[in-house]
Amino acid sequence: MANEWILEVFADLTTFAEQNDLPALERQLVLAKQVAEIDVSANHGMSPHSTRQGIGHVGILHRATAEG
Repeated sequence: MANEWILEVFADLTTFAEQNDLPALERQLVLAKQVAEIDVSANHGMSPHSTRQGIGHVGILHRATAEG
């Protein structure tokens, strides 16, 4: 999967947020990593321009976060 690198970036950023007492950022990064995991596995590493599956997943999680 060519796009798995983004998961490591989110993990590093989440660690940074945790170590620097940035809890709101940490929560958002955890959600962003979950979205990336869904999209990477659904797209099997394809370019985001080759499919539109990712947009719906982001909207679902974003609405849940805003409401909760």
